Amino acid sequence: MDVARDYIALGEDIDEKQHLLNGAASAWNIACLEKSEQERAIKRYMRKFKKMNPHHSKEDYRDTEEDLRLLIKEKERLYPDVKVQVAHAGVKKIGGKLHVTVMSIKEG
Repeated sequence: MDVARDYIALGEDIDEKQHLLNGAASAWNIACLEKSEQERAIKRYMRKFKKMNPHHSKEDYRDTEEDLRLLIKEKERLYPDVKVQVAHAGVKKIGGKLHVTVMSIKEG
């Protein structure tokens, strides 16, 4: 949450917050890769994002990639030695408060 709290807060409703959380989880996972693999993973992520969101504008795609790169940098700044992959992340409202649940997989 330290990495993506402000980013997720940009969502106007629970569905949008979930969408942003999904992007943040992807950024976290990419940041856990070796530096030499990260650029290829970003390109792969953006290809899939464009395919799943064909109605978005070029500016939307550019903003999404910029957000992804910023989240990767933030993860690396805060947790440079953590190499735990996010397997699932969910956000829901319980008693008027947002709760984020994350399942992770520790490598090797």
